[in-house]
Amino acid sequence: MSVHLSPSLRETTTSDFADAWRRQRRTAEDILGRLEGGQEGVILADQVGMGKTYVALAVAASYILRSPKKEQVVVFVPPRVAEKWVEEWGKFSEGLIAEGHGIRCVDAPIRSGEDFLRALDDPPARRSHLIVVTHSALTANMKDSFVQLALVWYATRKRWGASVRRGQIAKWSAGQKGLFRERRFTTERIDELLRSSPEHWRVEWLRLTGEDLGDDPVPEQLHEVVADIDLDGIRRVVDELPHRFSANIDQRLKAVRETLNEVTQEVWKQVLVTARLRLPLIIVDEAHAMKNDHTRMSRLFTPLDDEPGDGALAGIFERVLMLTATPFELGHDELIRVLSRLDAIRPLRPKPPEPLSERLDRLKGVLYRAQETAVTLENSWALLTKNDRAAFDSWSAGEEPHHESSPAVRQAWRDATFAVRARSSLNNELRTWIIRHEREHRRDYFTGDTILPNVDHHGGGLTIPESEALPFLLAARAQAVVADERSGAARPLFAYGIASSYEAFLRLEAREGVVDTDTPTEDERAADSTTHAAAGSAAHWYGQEIETILGSGSKRSEHPKITATVERAAALWDSGYKCLIFCWYIRTTSALQDALRARLSDAINTRAAAALGVPASDVGDELDRLAVRLLRTGSGNHRQIHDHIQARFRTSTRGDTDLADSLTAIAIRSLRTPGYLVRYTRLAPAFGADQLLSGIEGDNPAGVDLLARWALFAERVATMTESEREILLNHLNGDEAAGGDRGAGRGAAALSQVRRAYGGTRREHRERLIRMFNTPFAPDILVASSVMGEGIDLHQECRHVIHHDLDWNPSKLEQRTGRLDRIGALAERESKKIAVYEPFLAGTHDEKMFRVVKDRAGWFDIVMGRAVGTDENSTDREESRMPLHPRIAGALAMDLSSRCDGTVGQAICEDAERVDRQQSDRQKQRGG
Repeated sequence: MSVHLSPSLRETTTSDFADAWRRQRRTAEDILGRLEGGQEGVILADQVGMGKTYVALAVAASYILRSPKKEQVVVFVPPRVAEKWVEEWGKFSEGLIAEGHGIRCVDAPIRSGEDFLRALDDPPARRSHLIVVTHSALTANMKDSFVQLALVWYATRKRWGASVRRGQIAKWSAGQKGLFRERRFTTERIDELLRSSPEHWRVEWLRLTGEDLGDDPVPEQLHEVVADIDLDGIRRVVDELPHRFSANIDQRLKAVRETLNEVTQEVWKQVLVTARLRLPLIIVDEAHAMKNDHTRMSRLFTPLDDEPGDGALAGIFERVLMLTATPFELGHDELIRVLSRLDAIRPLRPKPPEPLSERLDRLKGVLYRAQETAVTLENSWALLTKNDRAAFDSWSAGEEPHHESSPAVRQAWRDATFAVRARSSLNNELRTWIIRHEREHRRDYFTGDTILPNVDHHGGGLTIPESEALPFLLAARAQAVVADERSGAARPLFAYGIASSYEAFLRLEAREGVVDTDTPTEDERAADSTTHAAAGSAAHWYGQEIETILGSGSKRSEHPKITATVERAAALWDSGYKCLIFCWYIRTTSALQDALRARLSDAINTRAAAALGVPASDVGDELDRLAVRLLRTGSGNHRQIHDHIQARFRTSTRGDTDLADSLTAIAIRSLRTPGYLVRYTRLAPAFGADQLLSGIEGDNPAGVDLLARWALFAERVATMTESEREILLNHLNGDEAAGGDRGAGRGAAALSQVRRAYGGTRREHRERLIRMFNTPFAPDILVASSVMGEGIDLHQECRHVIHHDLDWNPSKLEQRTGRLDRIGALAERESKKIAVYEPFLAGTHDEKMFRVVKDRAGWFDIVMGRAVGTDENSTDREESRMPLHPRIAGALAMDLSSRCDGTVGQAICEDAERVDRQQSDRQKQRGG
């Protein structure tokens, strides 16, 4: 059956999202046409923040709705963004599909193989059509006691003495200390369950306990494939069960239980691989994670020869849609390996005229040719000087250089021509497999010392004061010693660490893990485990000297880049802006959080003391008294303030009184904190309710109409799904501390307004911080490590990001900035650019990294697929290279956008033109 964009998908949406949705619809139609036309799969590689999720959901919805049976579609996602996919479906289905579509999505992401199979065998009346499954679900250990018991039942059925063996199984099943570590399992219940087939256990369990499990506890697929599974290992374990009690029975049962767990895990892998499934489509998010053959995720699609437990997702799906924002970060072999996962689909009918392997071999050859010519151009361009740049003002691929040009210019000119021709061939070949759209550039970059507020900038890096220079000089010497000891091959980790923070440097010196990431790259693993100074070495001596200089007091907080980042973040806070700060090192996130909290607390005390005419030591008590006088529940002042704010919220929520009440309580809770009173009112000794209300409506030092900001947020909350709204309000009303990140003492607001998220922050706390940062309430400053750099949205109330720690790879920085550059972002709503701060320390390795990454940003998509080097030799040339001329860069630009060609393309064009005409007509009517 053919698949086209479902007519149930709305053609238009709200004006803020209309342009994006029109593009997303066209892209979805293009993808459906390619898949229907006999292509195994497509990579959707739209730039960060352009709504790949909605394109994928439009494709999924069209597949699901193509038949009355509503076939199931699987969305395969990283664990950290799984909840987001379920939430995004809620928004998508509510706003972009016509009512009555009938598509059901799972209530929560599926994180285990047993739950995955259960979701597939549900009866049609309650079956989920969109199944969100985490990457780790099918490789995680099976933990379900019912499934394990079922495997034991099948292993012992039809065997001589089966009733005796099952009696022993029941005998040794006694809650947590029994065979299955399941509190609900007792000898009596297991004895009854083992008397009937696992297919009837839901009914039996209800009879035994009165508890309805809500679903069959054993997936139907297990019953269907068990005859093909080797159960001998389980049988041997059952045969080893004790016959009677003994003094060491607990230890014996533990040993049997552990063995049983091991063998059932192996059997479960066979079940997943043998399961007879047939589904139309799988959508793989962050598909670049399949670039290596030996990873668990890749082996789900492409089994290794000697691993019978591999291939759980092979031969199941008819088509694959892959999502990634970074296809050009992959090496050529890696990109081909990602595309080779398409071989895991069911055989195409009719069979393609050219096998997938041959098509990918051709693509690989074109990729290498394009890279080869680009590298040749890169090398010849490196030989030019700034004086040569003007010679390329008239460059054209079809023209010859001026005869008076220097040999270096003539060579670079010709190399550019060859590179452009090879790139044209590459575009044509890649267009088959990859769709990519680039968004309008909306960034303002503030580099080096321009991060410092209210000072004259000289346009270079941050200057290290003479009083702070000695630790940096010693660190540089330590790095030189290490490089000499290792023949110059050592990565400059001492330089990395000390440029980030003193704390990060000292952790490196102590040989302790400092890098924080969920999925470490090769560089990050190296940074976390190598190039430390061995005890007793010369480099180690330098580290000890630095630690002595820094001591354990305030000196450590005077790091020049920490100070600069803190001053910029504090200035943004003071002006009413939120700020996102990215670091590479765990210790730097902690150092920044501590320094920011101290800085904001000092600002609050200083300003409040001056405004209220009290000593700084009395500010806390005075602000507490003021908050009680104005905002104590039941007082006249409180009623006046409450009613004024509530009335505004009722208007914003279109009369939703319950929501207005909830938001009013949250707003007043915020106003009780010193940070809000200092920034958003004009504090004075005689300060009353009228002055507070005037302040939050714009008469404040920050000049921010806080009430208007809250009202806009209320409008957004009113459009959320009921479950999404409930979760958000619970977070805003809950305990402000998360993940051990509690501020101490009465300084209060400053402490709660600065939060950090890193690998040690529990997943639920990270998700909570993400939601709260996307509101106009605290936290105002979020210090994050690389674990927050991909796959999450932080754009609703923030457009300022500080890359405190840089990266050699420009795509890493772009991914981080992309957290704020999404459809409907604050920057988009305010028609302003995203402010990107990139501080670096002048005259240090930090400056070199900055200059190299800027150079690489210009070449990254041109010399695609090449590994990013970090050693001294690979970065020296890039540090001072002249930027590529815009005429050549433009000719080398990748163009992989959706095309209006052929039958499908014609449908895309007609759809786009029809929507454009409708929107134009509405605009004319409004204008009239």
